[in-house]
Amino acid sequence: MPTPTTYAPAKQFVGVANEVTQGTAVAMTATLLLDSFKAKDQPKFLEDKAWRGAMATDSFAQIPGVATSDLDLGGPVFIDGLGYILRNLMGDLSTTGTSTGTGSTTLSSSAAVGASSISTAATIPSGTQIQIGTGATAEVFTTGTPSGSGPFTIPLTSPSGGLAFAHASAQTVQPVTGPYTYAWALLNSGTGQPSSHTLTHMLGPTATSGARQYPGTVFSECGFKWNAESDLFTWDAKATAWPSVALGAAPTANPGSVAPMASWRMAVGIGGPATGGTLIKTVTDGEISLKREINPYFTGNGVQNPYIIQRAGLTVEGKLNFVADSESPLLYMLNNTQPSLQLLISNGLAGLNYGAVQFDFAQAAFTEAEADGSKTAVEYGNQFKAVLNTTNAGGSGSYSPCKVSVTCNVTPGTY
Repeated sequence: MPTPTTYAPAKQFVGVANEVTQGTAVAMTATLLLDSFKAKDQPKFLEDKAWRGAMATDSFAQIPGVATSDLDLGGPVFIDGLGYILRNLMGDLSTTGTSTGTGSTTLSSSAAVGASSISTAATIPSGTQIQIGTGATAEVFTTGTPSGSGPFTIPLTSPSGGLAFAHASAQTVQPVTGPYTYAWALLNSGTGQPSSHTLTHMLGPTATSGARQYPGTVFSECGFKWNAESDLFTWDAKATAWPSVALGAAPTANPGSVAPMASWRMAVGIGGPATGGTLIKTVTDGEISLKREINPYFTGNGVQNPYIIQRAGLTVEGKLNFVADSESPLLYMLNNTQPSLQLLISNGLAGLNYGAVQFDFAQAAFTEAEADGSKTAVEYGNQFKAVLNTTNAGGSGSYSPCKVSVTCNVTPGTY
């Protein structure tokens, strides 16, 4: 008797790729390092219950209706993969690099959204990585061959698609290198719809490739957790996608070399940055939850798939547990001070290997503060809600509940 065919779950992996059109599957370009992934196709069946003179009122037929799939995934936070989820949930992205310290110039004229070249006061050699602008509208490109005799025309060759933001004349243009800081805020321009992604799940049983794809993935929530005593910094998320499709050829895992981070590295700042006099050293653990209202729309176009999975509002809430050294956690709530809140976790490395995740809340409204006198030290368990504000808004303007920044050495344009 031949050995039965089985599939080892230890060999599974999940890939991700940016989509150009929501629901049109694309091959994976990166591997999400997860320790949980559950996918469930959710076709609806329409029942025929028309009377037929029989002693039964159950279904006489099951008619295929519309379909989606539900995804539930998570694991330790790896800074090189986190950007895909944040881009999907929040949408607005600015990119800054580490200045090389030489070769800075300025824009000679304004540059419009979508422009594939810029005009500068000084020339920039081909193949130079440059940062255009600063702050919420900063973006990083690799240059092509310059032309002109001053001002100079500098092609923007990578990433493709041209400028994401408009830039005024005289804005700084500076050569940069890694690591890069990617800052996400709520997208408010255009349709307000962030990018969608295709997730590829290599599990084994699928014929030929062993993998199924989930196109059109839209995340509805992402939660982060940390516990200084016992855990890694972790995340989990839920998403809705088009129904799965079988992949034609076997994918290949391409995991990065970045390591996850221990929770004891999480620093919390209230009323200022997570350093100096506003560093709060008494937080033992906590959570942050980003939730986005989404809704699949179906139309009479002859297909079972969604016409679009539409995003609506984004809300952000969290929890912080304190070892009490005063009544401050209680007073945040009673006085409704709504202080700024910053959470920063880094890998402690230097240079190109440095990595960090930073959460900035310009206004954190503490809505609950519960004293706990049942343990060896008095504790407070606080809950907070992020208040929409303009300080955390990105280049698309308006309001955002928070800003989430990830520093890593991933090539600009990846997300």
